[in-house]
Amino acid sequence: MAVTQGTLNKAFVSAIDFLDQREIDPKIYDQSRDRAFTDIMKIVDRRKPTSMPTYHNFVNNDVYEVGTISAVTTTGTAAPVFTINTASTFPRVGDLIKSSNSNNVGKQARIQVVTFGSGTATITARSVGGNASPFFVTVGDLVSFGSDAFAEKSDAPTNRRYGLTKYYNQVQIFREVDEITDVQKVSKIEVEVNGDYHILPYQHIQKVIKMNGDISVQMLAGTQSTTLYSDSNPFLADPTSGLPIQTTGGLDWYVTTYGISDQSAVLGTFGFTELDDIIDNFIANKAPTDMMCFMGSRSYRLISKFLKQLGSSSVDSRRIMVDGRSFDFECEHLSYGGYEFDLIHIPIFDHPQLFSATLSADINGSVYFVPKDQVETVDSGRSPRIQIRYQESPFGVGRNGSNNGVMAEWRTGALAEIPTSSVAQLHTDWYSAQGLECLAVKHFQKYRVI
Repeated sequence: MAVTQGTLNKAFVSAIDFLDQREIDPKIYDQSRDRAFTDIMKIVDRRKPTSMPTYHNFVNNDVYEVGTISAVTTTGTAAPVFTINTASTFPRVGDLIKSSNSNNVGKQARIQVVTFGSGTATITARSVGGNASPFFVTVGDLVSFGSDAFAEKSDAPTNRRYGLTKYYNQVQIFREVDEITDVQKVSKIEVEVNGDYHILPYQHIQKVIKMNGDISVQMLAGTQSTTLYSDSNPFLADPTSGLPIQTTGGLDWYVTTYGISDQSAVLGTFGFTELDDIIDNFIANKAPTDMMCFMGSRSYRLISKFLKQLGSSSVDSRRIMVDGRSFDFECEHLSYGGYEFDLIHIPIFDHPQLFSATLSADINGSVYFVPKDQVETVDSGRSPRIQIRYQESPFGVGRNGSNNGVMAEWRTGALAEIPTSSVAQLHTDWYSAQGLECLAVKHFQKYRVI
């Protein structure tokens, strides 16, 4: 050693002394950053219970239709006869019509006779301008039914029935587990979590992060299964019990199945042409004008290059507001063409093990537009556009667990607060049954830019 009896030589330090000590920073630093990838759940901070594993919503059908002329009997007169393709018995006597024919600018005609065929309607019309104002019809013209007109002492028009369209999704059971033995539970480790130097707190945090991440991924990119829990002969089944397994459809599934799905003519290009295309898609579907735009870094970078070329009056930075609530997200805001866009970077889109450009190019390279407003019901009520539906947990609350109604945690084994078996271990389970619900999805849009 570097000492003699009764004397300390402070100028000499032996290398052996360093082998007997370790300088340890007990904190665990978050290199994986997986906890950041649950941000989509913060925006979808709306929950509504469901009493059944499947849930349904109904939307009203459009009150107007557009027909396409498929055949012409007489044309170039004030009393044309023509046939349109129609999926219903929408046209009726008394309707005032206009058409896309350039010769009919400023002209209207009234339907005098309608005869329905199989998916067609043959119409006899008369120009409201008389013989001096012929109403032209050509195959391929679009016909709109904008109003109606009736004579004095007229009879009621033919009754028109409006249907409903039903959408449904379903909850999915999510589970996670942690297991630790009696020796592991009491053994000290060299790192600290929440003031504790045992492995259990660290494992619990990691498991909860993983479970929340699993839920986030499914709410974003999950595909709805055709198998239901009620199926007697399920296609997707547990290989041990044979019982059915169902999955919930996420935002991407909702939009690509029922909403607007489009992309740039040339991927990797974004400018006024693409922005006009996005807005035209919204106009065609009568969508609201205030949108949240979810995207990852690759899409955001491409759009940001375009935004930097615009005047400051069109683009600014702000904190996102939804339904009067402020979220902890800074976003770029674009005003253009009467539309308002909050451009929001969602880290989960950048996750290299989930949505990289190689693994999932379409999701990674797309922008998801979700209306910020609440959708109105026909009786003037309102409901959030996007929310989580959950089945209340069937597990009670006791000394061995906790339950907030959405997620349940319980502990078993000889090391639980109240021992449940003679096995010297602590077994922790987490359980939740959740699904996504999007309303009036025809107003949502997925637009791939890169």
